[in-house]
Amino acid sequence: MTTAQGTFDITRWDDQTYLDAEGVKLGAIDVGKAFVGGLSGTSTARLLTAGGPVPTSAAYVAIERFVGSLDGLDGSFVLQHHAVMAGESSEMSVRIVPDSGTGKLTGITGTLRIDIAEDGTHSYRLDYEV
Repeated sequence: MTTAQGTFDITRWDDQTYLDAEGVKLGAIDVGKAFVGGLSGTSTARLLTAGGPVPTSAAYVAIERFVGSLDGLDGSFVLQHHAVMAGESSEMSVRIVPDSGTGKLTGITGTLRIDIAEDGTHSYRLDYEV
């Protein structure tokens, strides 16, 4: 496995609530990101979110398409996200969708880790093989 690391900025965040009933909210969010570091490029994602009356409990699933370069290899690939937060604990899984790579990234596989610092900086670590 090869590792690429860097940061990303959120360039777009358009959200809408499509259900708000009995303390439960379901939403859809369109997100744009700009990546620097091992990944250099942009992505577009659609998140589906769920939250209840406890503000520290929520979940989301998402599909995200990255376009740009990875360690100098030009192309694109798709990521699948799923996450659950419950109080102080959380689980997040982000993996490259099999056979979604294009260009020099055809055949890419791997997983992505996202960290958010206290100052709001988003960093990533992509472990991958092409």
